[in-house]
Amino acid sequence: MAKNTFTPELLEKHFTKNEWKKGARIFQANGVKTCALDGEVIRGVVFSERSRESSYLTRLVFDGKYSDIASYCDCYVGRDCKHGSALAQCFIHEHFDRNSIATSEKVIDKWLDRFQAQPSRYQPNIQQKSLLYFLKPNPYNEDDYFTLGIKSARPKISGGWNSAIGSESSAGSLINSAYANDDDVAVLTELMRTNQYGDTVKYYDLFERIIKTNRCFWHSTYDLTDPVTLSEPLEAEWQWFALGNSLHTLKLVLMQPSESIRIIKAQPLCFYDEERNCFGQIKTNTQCDFEAGLLNSPIFEEDKLPWIMSKLTMSLGDAVKRLPKPKTKYSQELTQPDVHLHFTTPVASNRQTGYVQVSFSYQDNFVNPHDENVTITPSNVTEHSIDSDAEIDADGIIEGEGERENESPREIKIYRDLAFEQTVIDKLSTLKFNTQPKPKLYTYTSQNDLNKSKTPKFAMLMQGSFHWQHFLHQELSVLKNLGWHISFADDFYYKALSTDSVFDAEVIETDDHDFFSLGLNLTIDGKKMPAFPILLSAIEQLPRSALLDREKEQLISPDSPIYVDLDNGGFVALRYQSVQPILKQFIELFMPNALNHDGTIELSRFQSHQTLSMLDDQGMIAKGTSKLRVLAEKLKNFQQVTTIDVPKGLNATLRTYQHQGLNWLQFLREYQLGGILADDMGLGKTIQTLAHLLIEKQQGRLTKPVLIVAPTSVIFNWANEIDKFTPQLSYQVLHGSKRHENFGCLDGIENGEDQVDIIITSYALITKDLLHYNDQKFYYLVLDEAHYIKNTKTKLYQAFLTLKAQHKLCLTGTPMENHLGEFWAQFNFLLPGFLGGQRQFTKLFRTPIEKHGELERKQLLNQRIKPFILRRTKDKIATELPPKTEIIQTLRIEGKQAELYESVRLAMDSRLKDIIADKGLKRSQIEVLDALLKLRQVCNHPKLLSLDGAKKVNQSAKLDYLMETLPEQIDEGRKILIFSQFTSMLSLIEDELIGAGIGYVKLTGSTTKRQEVVDKFQRGEVPVFLISLRAGGVGLNLTAADTVIHFDPWWNPAVENQATDRAYRIGQNKPVFVYKLIIENSIEEKIQKIQQNKAELAKALLSEEVSDNKLSLTDDILDSLLTPLS
Repeated sequence: MAKNTFTPELLEKHFTKNEWKKGARIFQANGVKTCALDGEVIRGVVFSERSRESSYLTRLVFDGKYSDIASYCDCYVGRDCKHGSALAQCFIHEHFDRNSIATSEKVIDKWLDRFQAQPSRYQPNIQQKSLLYFLKPNPYNEDDYFTLGIKSARPKISGGWNSAIGSESSAGSLINSAYANDDDVAVLTELMRTNQYGDTVKYYDLFERIIKTNRCFWHSTYDLTDPVTLSEPLEAEWQWFALGNSLHTLKLVLMQPSESIRIIKAQPLCFYDEERNCFGQIKTNTQCDFEAGLLNSPIFEEDKLPWIMSKLTMSLGDAVKRLPKPKTKYSQELTQPDVHLHFTTPVASNRQTGYVQVSFSYQDNFVNPHDENVTITPSNVTEHSIDSDAEIDADGIIEGEGERENESPREIKIYRDLAFEQTVIDKLSTLKFNTQPKPKLYTYTSQNDLNKSKTPKFAMLMQGSFHWQHFLHQELSVLKNLGWHISFADDFYYKALSTDSVFDAEVIETDDHDFFSLGLNLTIDGKKMPAFPILLSAIEQLPRSALLDREKEQLISPDSPIYVDLDNGGFVALRYQSVQPILKQFIELFMPNALNHDGTIELSRFQSHQTLSMLDDQGMIAKGTSKLRVLAEKLKNFQQVTTIDVPKGLNATLRTYQHQGLNWLQFLREYQLGGILADDMGLGKTIQTLAHLLIEKQQGRLTKPVLIVAPTSVIFNWANEIDKFTPQLSYQVLHGSKRHENFGCLDGIENGEDQVDIIITSYALITKDLLHYNDQKFYYLVLDEAHYIKNTKTKLYQAFLTLKAQHKLCLTGTPMENHLGEFWAQFNFLLPGFLGGQRQFTKLFRTPIEKHGELERKQLLNQRIKPFILRRTKDKIATELPPKTEIIQTLRIEGKQAELYESVRLAMDSRLKDIIADKGLKRSQIEVLDALLKLRQVCNHPKLLSLDGAKKVNQSAKLDYLMETLPEQIDEGRKILIFSQFTSMLSLIEDELIGAGIGYVKLTGSTTKRQEVVDKFQRGEVPVFLISLRAGGVGLNLTAADTVIHFDPWWNPAVENQATDRAYRIGQNKPVFVYKLIIENSIEEKIQKIQQNKAELAKALLSEEVSDNKLSLTDDILDSLLTPLS
């Protein structure tokens, strides 16, 4: 057998240049997880370039016969791919020199050669050198901290150090030097920790540590046999010195001065005695942590000393008190002034800009921060000079007073507290005032302007009405409590007006029966004012998220003020707690032109239950609500509406929930309301509607016919139900090419001739015969499967808006299939204006809910539509139904079908990227849907594709599974519905059923005798029913079936559920099994995730418990749909 031999040349030669380049990219990105030589095979795991969560098992096999290798991988390419190339390059990198031949034995030898003797812990000091330290002044500033010079030398046998000194690098590099012992490492570490840059020594304890090494020397005069030693501390004290001309300075004076002693800046202070070559600490009369800074004390003017001492006290605390006080001519005590603020808004054209003029009063002598003098000489002082050394006798007489009677009055100075003045400026700065530059006089208008000693006024500017309103409302009182003197210019613009933030409401009935006007009033400064215009301004002050997001609204304090501008600079501060509930309820305020001219807002009477409930909750007194409250109470408690007796002549026994539905329909009719009966499929929406219409006829109210519009597939089902349950109701079906012969039932509406109770037609014909219907007025307009009018842009929808009816009713088990716009479409048909215009609804509800998942808006919409939509689901109502079991059957496609899927995916991915880059995603919808359709067809059966190559692939994982399991299910006695949206797929299944000898019936859009086909299956003559999803998804009652197979998934879960409900409905007495065939990791799994999102949104809006999940129907899912199978 040939010896297992791999060479870099052999590995590289095996792959194409392109694959080798791709493999290099993966290898350099650390994309190879494992790599190992196992006999004749190199095995490894390589990450996917698209996602590191996916990886592939890859192997390189040596073929000794042909001296070549074979490359295998679990990726869809399978052989000689980039992952194998990456594994080869990793193997070369880890185990081979470029020109060597490596075998498994060579690898072991190389591994053994790496072992060597255990290295020493530290570098050996071969030259036997040590580090020497030299103390020297800062070369740039001798008064600054000392620096440390580090050199190296060998010790002399006779003692001391060799004069051949070597220069060394920085402390950081010396720590790892062979010359550094433990003491040196401690010194160098502390030196680095106390210096961000450089090598200065700032602390006495570091000096002490350096000197204790016995290798420390003075920089200029040193003897390498005589290192610097430590000395006992010296005593010293700080003293003020008068320099003449009213100048002073602070110096440190040694108790035992010596010319050989040099004071060294450190903390605490140190000294070096050059004569004794020793170093020590200085103990002072302050013993504080800032003495090093005092060494560089400048020369001070006497007038500035009080201010300087005050600033030192603010910075350094009580330790300053241990410093001696300078001896000066005047008292050094600072005087705290009175603060005077004068507010102005001088520019009439820009009222948002205002100023405050700041001045300080020292015993009625005014100054401002522009005044550079630190002292004030009062002009009204006449006191005689009093010597600070004079003594007072027992009688209170000052010694020497008589001697001074003839002396002139002594000048008195008041020292300004500049630090306090600065705190005032700083306080105003935090309140958004900005200091204005000192004005320069370039021209003058009066002689007074030429006075150079005149100090200009000090002003600070604040811009923005919000800042002024916040300051006047909340901060001004704080400044007054500090004792500051506040004044305003006569023409100051802003005025804070008082209000208790309590609203009262007034309801005004309008001529339009469907709307009412609501006015809110607010008392401001004792006068009532319309509140809605004020609330419009409040909206602008709040972040939008605070009104809609429960978590973010809690970040705002309930007592937080909202400032609203009124006329002529007046403003009012409303409490957030009082405003927030109103803004949440009346979201119509967010729309342009929301208010009437009188400040009221027009609302639909159908939301009266929400409006009055909110007013009551907030304790608002509402006038004029008596009529509206009757309807509101009914809407609020619509589940407790009056119970109606079941009509006589109804040939059926209503279940409890069906009787409740009848009561609800009667309630809607009584208050002239429209609604959506949205019960699940199979719960009897038809029987509830017919019972309701029977009551209307028996009560004499059905004086004009009822128009029922339904899908073509169920119009005769309505006729059968009427004959069966309510034979007292007459009807006419207008359908087929001869329907015009029966139009007399329309012509006789006005005169009562040939009038029937119910007219039934289809959606397909309503637009064709619209002129006949537009001339009539119906008692009821009933839309069965009302989701047919979900698109407002269609001619069908516009046609229904033109029909005239006294009452309207929608029936649908799926009121929302895709998005909230479908809700609006149905309610706009039923109750025009109830949910506002379409653009308004999109802005106020659809976008916040679908794009941002805003819980508050979702709850508000749920509450608003709740009285007008009645929905019961089978799991909660029809307890007599047997259980339904849903099974997701995942299948894997392999071989040529998988290869076809991947080739189609790659082609579509590349093509779509080019199209989207050129046209944009929105304008590429047709191309996108076409690409996705092709992938879904491959999942079903390659023959569905109109490609020559696909026609040759006779392999379908789904069809194989179906034909394997179908005979067994039939043997168990099951009756099976098979749904597919592709009629061509049903034809392929049909061929297989014929070949297997299995009986079946088939229903598609081209089937003419639908009822015969249904009856044949219902009677049990055949076990399998093939149904097109669109043709048979609604209107069929197939309770004979107990098994439903969805051969392929559809985007909309409601469509699938409708199909399932053909079998799972009232009358079913067997458990129902629902199978969904899904190809693993394919586009079909992605469709399932989209289904879940749509179902969750519909459930949230129709249930009492609103979900917190953020749902979005606008996410870009294209990349997800086009991911590979593995």
